[in-house]
Amino acid sequence: MELCATFTSSETEFAESMPYWGSAFQPLKGEQWGGIKAFDASTGEEVWSVRTEHPIIASMLSTAGGVVFTGKPTGEAIALDARTGEELWSFQTGNGIHSSPVTYSVNGKQYVAIPSGWGGWLEGFAPELYGAPRGTTLFVFALP
Repeated sequence: MELCATFTSSETEFAESMPYWGSAFQPLKGEQWGGIKAFDASTGEEVWSVRTEHPIIASMLSTAGGVVFTGKPTGEAIALDARTGEELWSFQTGNGIHSSPVTYSVNGKQYVAIPSGWGGWLEGFAPELYGAPRGTTLFVFALP
């Protein structure tokens, strides 16, 4: 995440569904972006990198089949090739994603579940998207 902000020491009130920093947080106007990077665990060297228009807040899920799932704040659930970073699949959920995809199996069939819905987080991390549609939905996809 490449995002400049000003943090000041002050008491802040906790608000349900909003990030709580324990201080005042004000993102600065200007260029910001996100990205996904893969590193070789044995050498520490970067293998590939993908730049995204907005900071990625969602967790990432890597499968044994070499696919990485995550979501963008603009609502796209995406699958990337774990070896190259190439986008293999995308699905627009209609709402920003900042949660954790999970995978599970039923009767030998693998599924990926991706929660969609920003709540109040959008204001702190992507103020330029504030006012975008909001909602809460769980999307479940069967893997081939």
